[in-house]
Amino acid sequence: MDASVGNRFHELKAAGELPSPTGVALALLELTQKDDASIKEIVRVIQTDPALTGRLLKFANSGFVGLRRAVVSIQDAVILLGVHVVRQLTLGLSVLSNSRRGPCQGFDYIGFWSRSLATALASQALCEKGRSFPPEEAFTCGLLSQVGCLAMASLYPESYGTLQHSASNALELTRLERSTLSVDHIELTVALLGDWGLPRVHLDAVGEHEQVHDNDNLPKGSRARALAEVLHMAAHIGRMCVATDLHAATLLPQLMAFGQQQGLSEPDVGSLFDAVVRDWVEWGKLLEVPVSKGASFTEMVEQVRRIEATPSSERHQGLRILIIDDDPVIVRRLTHHLKKDGQQVLTATNGRAGLQVALDAKPQLVITDWMMPEMDGLALCRALRRARFGQLLYIIMLTMQEDEEHLVTAFDAGADDYVVKPYSRRVLEARIRGGERLIRLQQKVECEKEDNRRYLAELAVMNRRLREAALTDPLTELPNRRYAMEHVLKEWAASERGGFPLACLMIDVDHFKRFNDNCGHDVGDKVLRDTAAVLRGAARTNDLACRFGGEEFVVICANTDVASANQLAERLRRAVELYGKRVSASGVSLTVSIGVAVRRSEMKSSTELLKAADHALLKAKSSGRNRVCVANTERA
Repeated sequence: MDASVGNRFHELKAAGELPSPTGVALALLELTQKDDASIKEIVRVIQTDPALTGRLLKFANSGFVGLRRAVVSIQDAVILLGVHVVRQLTLGLSVLSNSRRGPCQGFDYIGFWSRSLATALASQALCEKGRSFPPEEAFTCGLLSQVGCLAMASLYPESYGTLQHSASNALELTRLERSTLSVDHIELTVALLGDWGLPRVHLDAVGEHEQVHDNDNLPKGSRARALAEVLHMAAHIGRMCVATDLHAATLLPQLMAFGQQQGLSEPDVGSLFDAVVRDWVEWGKLLEVPVSKGASFTEMVEQVRRIEATPSSERHQGLRILIIDDDPVIVRRLTHHLKKDGQQVLTATNGRAGLQVALDAKPQLVITDWMMPEMDGLALCRALRRARFGQLLYIIMLTMQEDEEHLVTAFDAGADDYVVKPYSRRVLEARIRGGERLIRLQQKVECEKEDNRRYLAELAVMNRRLREAALTDPLTELPNRRYAMEHVLKEWAASERGGFPLACLMIDVDHFKRFNDNCGHDVGDKVLRDTAAVLRGAARTNDLACRFGGEEFVVICANTDVASANQLAERLRRAVELYGKRVSASGVSLTVSIGVAVRRSEMKSSTELLKAADHALLKAKSSGRNRVCVANTERA
């Protein structure tokens, strides 16, 4: 964002004209970024807002959590949901509750939040399936990825609604915003999220997600690019959720292409889409956001297949042709002839209207007059060629001029062919057939490219599934021992290069054998799953919790000194203990012992760090269990 936009942003912020979370949400964001934040402190902040407290309790008791007993304490809700889930829920609920209506008459505030909610749930679901980014953080980014549009509606209430409706997609909207208002919604989104304290990686991803596949601004393999690609696909799912059934079906092929890029097969995409829609309906009820469930993924696939299976004699095969001319006689005559030849015909009476029709309808061939009011044929050609889809359009220019200079000018502007007025029907039909041959050839090339992409995507899906199966514990769905060993090696190397600390927490479920002996192995498995969920929820954003084997877990903490590691370990221990009191079975309480170790100068490898944490764990168990013990605290 340039300096003038930044200055304007701060002026508007001071005037209170921008969407913003409540003070409670901002305080919670700031508190949860601290390593030593306790659950009691978090609960104290939440309880200052009775409405937020009620909604969090309502969510904890909803079908998403699936508890058998009602949660009546906000402290229990925070423990069960996890700090990260509470943080993203608080931020989203806060901004949503303050922005249900506004001054811009043409802006659909409720529809905007309905689509944003679907985008958030899709972002979370994609990250849960692919483990490319923490799902809770992806939810927040998805929910707020278009919040700059709210800001634009506040800044320009008289014109922004009309401007938004005139754009056919997000990229076109950005171009219109910049050309007419000198600022765009993405710039304001990034400014708002940065002002609310979201990390740089979130800002980079949101700032590039609309065109992540069309540029290399984010390095391949980076966390920001992974999140941007997730948000890009999630935004497409959000558009499908709010579209009509027929329109949603037309968006299906692009969704499948995005799914292939994420390494998802068609069944994977289908189950993910249907799950997002189900959650969207439930969340809509919870947050009082109007939503309407449309066709399922399977129904949309069947609709597309029915169209494709229709015999060619029954299915319309003509080109989509746009006629642009200010002479109504020519428009009527061309329309009659082309429809008689089996073509699909769209019309417009001037260049500016024709450009809008082209952006909305995406024709395959355009027949345009040269001399027209508002925007002539040359300006129209240049505008169409600047649009990505317009680069493949076949454009025929109708002109009274046939001298060499005028024809060169028309071709330089982007025309593919020309017909001199008054035109001959046979000549025009021949020119259209020439354009059709090129269009069909382009379609054939795209089909071949799509087949290659599908084949490569299937290989990628297979490889990804094999790797995930090899690195994921099937019971707890946490990364397994092999993944933990690979990760700690990477963090060890980064710690050595950067000179910052690296901590490791070794965690053991106390008296786990008693759960199996007293209650059965099914209960023992549930204890491990529940413990994994509590650890994952109570850990910090950048910590990695893994199942190390049996009843043992490990948490790898980058850039964490011994004091912060000890505070984190105590937080994890307390979270498990509090959860255990609510679900204790047969008199066996659920607690954990934790050993903490930090990289020291005499350590030669990550294996020594893990051994040190394991020795500290043995000391914690021998000292009475349900406690934290720290290994030698000398740091590198």
